[in-house]
Amino acid sequence: MSTVLAFLAKDARAFLGALETLALAALVFAALAWAVKGRRSLADAKAAAGETRINAVLSALDQLAVSPIVALFIAWLTTVVRDQGLQLHAAPVWALLGPTPTLIATVFLGDFVGYWRHRLQHTKWLWPAHAIHHSDTRLTWFSLERMHPVDRLGSALDTVVLAALGVPFWAQAGNVFVRHYYGYLIHADLPWTFGKAGWLLNAPAMHRWHHARDVAGSGANFATVFSVFDRLFGTFHLPGPCEAPLGVSEDMGRGALGQYLHPFRVWLAALRPATRKAILAAE
Repeated sequence: MSTVLAFLAKDARAFLGALETLALAALVFAALAWAVKGRRSLADAKAAAGETRINAVLSALDQLAVSPIVALFIAWLTTVVRDQGLQLHAAPVWALLGPTPTLIATVFLGDFVGYWRHRLQHTKWLWPAHAIHHSDTRLTWFSLERMHPVDRLGSALDTVVLAALGVPFWAQAGNVFVRHYYGYLIHADLPWTFGKAGWLLNAPAMHRWHHARDVAGSGANFATVFSVFDRLFGTFHLPGPCEAPLGVSEDMGRGALGQYLHPFRVWLAALRPATRKAILAAE
């Protein structure tokens, strides 16, 4: 009983810490929006209120219930990787590089892994869970919080791969920190393309094209931090600031509950014909 209470207390503290971080991020991005768009930023925030409420519910559920499970999943899987001898012994390499180059290399490697994982999330069987993230029709920095638990578990594999490559734990944590907060930036409702810096870095306008609904560019721009991966693998699309409609064509159901149930409805519907066929074959 005491163990359960200790876990709940730790979870509650983490939740309060997450709320403080989100409040700070909200202030930063509100200031940015005002600086870029002026009074129009207030109208845009009002128009996004409905989507923001869904994001808030999903974010709260994630912090209270999903994140602890994801953390346990990562810890278990990295332990399996280590115990099965699947982890590279790269400590001398990282020690030779030093802290700053190690962190930069880790974020670069993490973004490379995340690029391919993200492309997998856009395939037939993983898309129904990932579609929740894409269903926000008023993309803002807070849209990053709109994640299905299945999708979150998939994203956690980035850290497991880095652990298998022998990346130091502190650098793994740094990768999560950098790519998470950079993720807030690229989801922000800002028209920035980053100019020449866009040859290296992902920009808000670039990622907005990734969230465009059924237009050229919606199947592109999969990296989080570095645009070089999309350029290298032929998925780069940035004709300029994105004014196209956002979201998905699928019916996602109503509210946060509809979002959570959507992938299970899709998967069950896809399995039913195969189930009926198997029953008929058995008869």
